[in-house]
Amino acid sequence: SESDTSDALEELPTQVGGGKPPGETASGLETGMEDCAFPGTQLQREDRPRSTCSSSSVVGEVVKTMRHFMERFNVDLFTVTQAFLKNTGEVETTSYFLQTGQRLDGYPVWSREDDLELQKDDEHVRSKLIAKFGAENVAKRVAFRKS
Repeated sequence: SESDTSDALEELPTQVGGGKPPGETASGLETGMEDCAFPGTQLQREDRPRSTCSSSSVVGEVVKTMRHFMERFNVDLFTVTQAFLKNTGEVETTSYFLQTGQRLDGYPVWSREDDLELQKDDEHVRSKLIAKFGAENVAKRVAFRKS
């Protein structure tokens, strides 16, 4: 069987490109990841169906985008990765966050505590998160966390 690292690399494009319509760009970069179908992680690697596009080309695009951010904002890989995680994997929002320290839409970035609250099946907690992040951002975060 393959290592967990190769599985994580295959999952990364869905996180980085999550929620972006096909062909949308950020800082002039096309993500090119939205057209790929990524199989679920519960299947063994050899049992997975092949995606409609090359996983290595998608990973290459992700690497290129992350390197671009590292050079453009003079930060390390950890900082870029954390920025993507805090911004639900959205390229344009992450770019703006790395540039300004704030989200493009004015809402706060997601924290670990917010994610733990999001996991609770409680309408009151969900309402508080919607008030803090907006309904659309909460829905995007739920989808991001499932991917």
